[in-house]
Amino acid sequence: MACKMHTRIEINLSEIQGLVFLEKRSRNFIFACGIPGTRTFADKTIAQQKDTFRSWGVIGDWDHHYETKHVSYIENQLKQFLKLYENGYIFRDVKPIYWSPSSRTALAEAELEYNEKHKSPSVYARVLIKDIPQVPQFNGKKIYGIFWTTTPWTLPSNQAVCYNNSLSYCIIKKPEEEEKDLYIIAADLLEAFCSTVNCNYQLLGVHSGDMLKDATYFHPIYKEQVCKFLHSSHATNAKGTGLVHAAPAHGPDDFLVGMLHKMKIVDVVSDEGLYKSEAGEPFAGKYVLTEGNETVIEYLRDDLIHKSDLTHSYPYDWRTKKPVIIKASKQWFIDTDRIKDRAAQLLDTVKIQPQIRSEMYRKVMINQLQKRPYWCISRQRKWGVPIPVFYHHQTKEPLINQNIIDHLCAKLQENGSDFWWQLPQNQLLPPEYSDKAKDYIKGEDILDIWFDSGISWSYLFNDSQVADLYLEGVDQFTGWFQSSLITSTALRDRCPFKEILVHGFAVDEKGEKMSKSLGNVVDPVDVVLGGKAGQNAYGVDVLRWWVACHANQTTMASVSTNILNQSKDEVQKIRSILRFAISALSDYQYDEEDFQHTRLVDRYILHLLYQIHGKIKSHIESHNFHQINFLLIPLLVNQISALYFTSIKDRLYCEPASSVSRRSAQYTLFQLYFALSEMVGGILPHLVEESYSYLPQKSDRTFFTSPRPLPRKLWTNTEIEKVMEVILNIRNAINQNSGEESALKLDIKVELAAPEYHTLQ
Repeated sequence: MACKMHTRIEINLSEIQGLVFLEKRSRNFIFACGIPGTRTFADKTIAQQKDTFRSWGVIGDWDHHYETKHVSYIENQLKQFLKLYENGYIFRDVKPIYWSPSSRTALAEAELEYNEKHKSPSVYARVLIKDIPQVPQFNGKKIYGIFWTTTPWTLPSNQAVCYNNSLSYCIIKKPEEEEKDLYIIAADLLEAFCSTVNCNYQLLGVHSGDMLKDATYFHPIYKEQVCKFLHSSHATNAKGTGLVHAAPAHGPDDFLVGMLHKMKIVDVVSDEGLYKSEAGEPFAGKYVLTEGNETVIEYLRDDLIHKSDLTHSYPYDWRTKKPVIIKASKQWFIDTDRIKDRAAQLLDTVKIQPQIRSEMYRKVMINQLQKRPYWCISRQRKWGVPIPVFYHHQTKEPLINQNIIDHLCAKLQENGSDFWWQLPQNQLLPPEYSDKAKDYIKGEDILDIWFDSGISWSYLFNDSQVADLYLEGVDQFTGWFQSSLITSTALRDRCPFKEILVHGFAVDEKGEKMSKSLGNVVDPVDVVLGGKAGQNAYGVDVLRWWVACHANQTTMASVSTNILNQSKDEVQKIRSILRFAISALSDYQYDEEDFQHTRLVDRYILHLLYQIHGKIKSHIESHNFHQINFLLIPLLVNQISALYFTSIKDRLYCEPASSVSRRSAQYTLFQLYFALSEMVGGILPHLVEESYSYLPQKSDRTFFTSPRPLPRKLWTNTEIEKVMEVILNIRNAINQNSGEESALKLDIKVELAAPEYHTLQ
């Protein structure tokens, strides 16, 4: 019932039949153009996309599509938000979230891109231990805990160093006799640490992890502050030192440690990614990911043990292409912890295509669900769907209820989608709050766009309806697939889709992700019409054939000249078969009686057509479109073109026009034309309609709206297939043994084994 596709064209994302506009430039675009200007831009882009999709033969109810900026769609969002809030699924809290300094907003996982070539500083540093009660013999000595971090910019927010009770820790010292300083590191990581810092430390002893219970240390930056060592399971022996610097404002595991021990969250980083004045000198005003990191490393001075650069995968803002940080912020969240187990159960009932990767994709989606304790749904922007909440000036408590939502929906209908920003606050609150309006301030946050698209099912269907199919790419397991499943599970305990079809991710001929900065983006419009740099114009049908037959079953779908040329050749083979069939039917009047006079080779072809039609129909129904190519092209090249067309030319061109022999060949070609058009029509509609316009027997309507013959079970004949197998084997043997001589000039004696002889009889 609702098959939805997301397609990005330049700076916006479209969801068909739901169309969502996403401005991917900076918010300065909004301020420069104003809301009316951006709406005009959105409308123009949507119109262009609709025209393009129509030209590509994409079927949709284009005159009745919905957009997430439609008033009725926004009204539904506000109502669904309230339902989730009243049922306890939505809450507001301070938590560490992905924060984009470049766009100054919170981001969800689905709004991140990972840069595999990002460089971070890899730092081993030490903190001086003040007290270590569990090992009193070391009190009074200089003993340090060694930690490893790739985010030195978070050290001003350090509030603890975490150890793990289940690990063993060793006491070590440098080999020099005069060196008296002692160090603590996880025993399992000592060898790797010594290799990294190129120094063979001496092992003095090994202790259990609880040696650090109740231990304290001096803060690595603010030396007058004393902090605690705390047990946490996220301190492991997988890498590093087994001691983890914890900044609850800048990491989910760190945050949990802070909550467990009732720490005050220290966040000295602004929304712009700059150190606040509270960070003190020399940090204040510096951008944390660049000069902030450098300043912290320089400030560590004698406590810096080793520094290098680490190239690794790091999250970037998908819009600005700039790195993000993790930062504690007061935001609105959906409590996915309450939902994810039930959502995983519901997902078990969903059919996931392609079948070959069904279970792998199911595990991926369930794993993504299980890793997500909450979903941040608030964003800090001046456009979008507002979170319909007011806050008390003094207590900061949120105000939202059914009366307020009903009132806001009425204002939305009266004033349009910009009502939240255009109307004064006293008009946004219902009349019963007129005396208290001054005590409240309206919220400035908007809803995450994945919430926008994730509740599309609630706009299209009633509570008992479910979409037959959701269609998207592999990246949507953390995006639209997941947001739709989460919201539908929470609001109606039902999966929003019966089936998911996952298509490949388009990459260039080297298998690299397409990027404007790399200059390797292949625009589908250029594939169809030809590019400015002399790129071939392949036409719509080649593009569609590539999507269906070469990008349907792979996780990485290559868009290269070679694969496009291959697609073009395959489409041309189909075109040639249709053209040959039509050229022989100019004087043919269809008569089913002609079937009775068909010859052996005619019936063999009809038999093959019936068999392959059934297989292709099955593959289409299960979305295995690539199988059409594997099954059809060899049939057309070998049995149809090389064998059948060659064998009937004398009957078509030399026999009398009304002869039984000629008409039986025409009957077969007539059925071939319609069977082939039926099998490829969904992929190559332009070619099929074009060829149908030249068919002498066409009706006044289009191919797809006209009654047409279909392959019949009557054609099935396994005995003919066995006979033709023997005949074709004989022909191949003759061809192989005739050398350069034409077989027609040779006297040939054929000897057959008894089974083959009896088959021919």
